Amino acid sequence: MDIKKFRDGFTNFVTIALKPLILILVVTTIGASIKYFTKIESGFLVTTLLAVLTVALGWVLLKTDKIKNQYKIILILLWGMIIRILWLLNVDSIPVSDFRTIFDSAKLLAEGDPSMMHGNAYIARFPHLTMMVVYMSFMIKTFQDPLIAMKIVNLFMGVSVIFLIYLIVKEVFENKKYGLIGALIAAIFPPLVSYTSVFCTENIAIPFYLLGIYFFLLACKKKAPKYMFLLAGGALSVGHLFRMVAMVLAFAFVLYIAIYYNDTIKEKVKAIIMVVISFMLVLGIVSFTLKGLGITENQLWKGAEPSITNILKGTNIKHNGAWNEEDAKVPDECNYDYDAINKKSKEIIIERFKTTPITEWIPFYIQKYATQWSEGDLSGIFWAQLDVPEEGIKIDFFKGGRGAFQLIYTIIMILVFIGLFNKKRYKEKPEINLFYIAFCGYGLAYLVTEMQSRYSYIVCWLFIILAISGVEKLREVYLDKKSIK
Repeated sequence: MDIKKFRDGFTNFVTIALKPLILILVVTTIGASIKYFTKIESGFLVTTLLAVLTVALGWVLLKTDKIKNQYKIILILLWGMIIRILWLLNVDSIPVSDFRTIFDSAKLLAEGDPSMMHGNAYIARFPHLTMMVVYMSFMIKTFQDPLIAMKIVNLFMGVSVIFLIYLIVKEVFENKKYGLIGALIAAIFPPLVSYTSVFCTENIAIPFYLLGIYFFLLACKKKAPKYMFLLAGGALSVGHLFRMVAMVLAFAFVLYIAIYYNDTIKEKVKAIIMVVISFMLVLGIVSFTLKGLGITENQLWKGAEPSITNILKGTNIKHNGAWNEEDAKVPDECNYDYDAINKKSKEIIIERFKTTPITEWIPFYIQKYATQWSEGDLSGIFWAQLDVPEEGIKIDFFKGGRGAFQLIYTIIMILVFIGLFNKKRYKEKPEINLFYIAFCGYGLAYLVTEMQSRYSYIVCWLFIILAISGVEKLREVYLDKKSIK
């Protein structure tokens, strides 16, 4: 087989398929911007001011050569930190919903009681939350005010995300200025700001996802020894421990090596083995250790409730594929019998596909896809302000700020769409294709499973990197027009 011809064909297929899919998001994000922009309130004004100041900062830093690049990125990191500190000071967020259950379980674990991770208890049913319980338990035992401590950790994790995006963009586009633009976008990107005060697993996981990607790019471009593939898989696995959807990204790594990694078949196989083994090894060591210590009853990859219940909720047209009581009570109806739950869930799913015409499934999945990815803050404001009393919120961004958040997100999505026409980038420099593959993977995964805007947060940084391709394309068009004149 001609690998170059296959590579070009695969690249064309992915980018052509993504054009209508991203266009759907552009249209829906524009529609949401119009919907959320009801009237100008303090939240809208503050967000707009910060966005204008970010653009001004970027303009100054990109135009001047008097400031060294390392100082430029430091200034951007400080600016991103200031924005996040202001957000943390604005809302006295508390653990709510699943995060409350995790926090309460962590309190018990801190007292030596791991009961929530045994039997049919909540964490035992959904063991992907286990590491967050362990982390919160450590914070409870270590700090007098663990909530403040965890917010500070979120702050520094958030700033590290800005820096890692800078490194990744710089590596993908081989241009420091594009790296700075990526960091500037990350500094004010709505989900990355609004979730800073939310006690969710993603805040810990995202930096490790990005670190794994950075190591992977260095190894693929042969700028580091081949053992860097081991570090890539290992770092990704650490992130997976906190938010267990990194298998999609691990698969993207494998697919990228097979198609785009420029080496012999033997070396490709070695690289794939290193990524997979290190990923599985970290996960296995942690899982067996927790089980050996008696903290968990089950392995982290298999809960007391089968994962098909998540798919079951995702096929419920009446509830738009989101969480619903009808499907959530299936485990209880089966007395938490694993095999019975699995069997009944499959029967319901099959029955739904048998009795529902395709004319209902197509608009359902289009709507589900659009809803999953098109909300500007990915529900970050909602989770940050949920159950917080009025006196605990200085500026209510849910009323006015969402319009400005949505507008920023819409601009990013338009740039992502423009980037799909940057043929020179994705045909001659394959690194950007890793992120197209990753988005395709997560897009398909979230079509199948339960829909919730928050689930997109773990990989929302993809849009920042893909938007830079749009920036590059616009710059290319501008330079071409300038040369003609």
